[in-house]
Amino acid sequence: MRATSTDSVSIDPGYRGGLAIPGWELFYRGKVRDLYRRPDDARHMLMVATDRLSAFDVVMNETVPDRGRVLTHITEYWTRQVESWLPAARITTDPAQVPGLPAELHGALRGRTTYTAEARRVDVEIVLRAYLAGSGWREYEKTGRMWDIALPPGLKNSSQLPEVVITPTTKSNEKDEPITWAQAAALIGNAADAETIRSLALRLFAEASTRCASRGVLLADTKFEFGRLDGKLVLIDEVLTPDSSRYWPADQVQPGAEPPSYDKEIVRAYLRSLKDWNRKPPPPPVPADIIQKTRARYLEICRILTGSLPEGVHG
Repeated sequence: MRATSTDSVSIDPGYRGGLAIPGWELFYRGKVRDLYRRPDDARHMLMVATDRLSAFDVVMNETVPDRGRVLTHITEYWTRQVESWLPAARITTDPAQVPGLPAELHGALRGRTTYTAEARRVDVEIVLRAYLAGSGWREYEKTGRMWDIALPPGLKNSSQLPEVVITPTTKSNEKDEPITWAQAAALIGNAADAETIRSLALRLFAEASTRCASRGVLLADTKFEFGRLDGKLVLIDEVLTPDSSRYWPADQVQPGAEPPSYDKEIVRAYLRSLKDWNRKPPPPPVPADIIQKTRARYLEICRILTGSLPEGVHG
């Protein structure tokens, strides 16, 4: 994949990605992150978090300034909280500590980079839910169950569940497809690893929920991804960010109503209001005030969770 030249690209708030890094190959562009590797090192890669914005699996033309820095900052915060008992594949978020990264790019990339060992991904996303919301609520409303999980009758949108449940998913045509835990265990590959992943995910969710509650926030649901590195299970990808999690202000949650969330729901709500967009590319324009409100929500949850903003981010 060809990247744009460093002569013409600077990394500022609103960065869309595509920076050419001398000595590195830009081999994958996700919805938010660009992935690089050095041709002589297959065991490590560099993730650069952009400010791209996606909704309904479509990348918008607009960006949310500093969003990539916020996601990196929050992931690093949570990773450090649990690294004594749950290791991650990530090695450092300090550009100066990345082998072979040109010094002239350290400042531009600060706050956006994660240098990581390339773990072998477990092909299951571990989704944990403490409240009915999103696709879980839609499934319950339709069937009275949450896929293969029986739930009591009479629950409402945003109702607390009797206990935290795991509704794993796997990728099918780049979309998340719900599967049973038995199917997840089969994809994980062995019963011992499946049970370990289940136990680690529940413990991480419980610890994160307790920390969030002490800050006036409910962790409604989240997803974790695991990989294998040198025979051990490790966390990979983002951890407990507002992109991978649903955070609600605790004092604004009422069963039957949709609580405000600290994420890009403002954008999704705007797009749902459009009658002439079929949720396929090309995307419609997103007004500046919607972008500004979305950025403010990301900064707000970043402050609440971590007590700070990324270096150089203001607002």
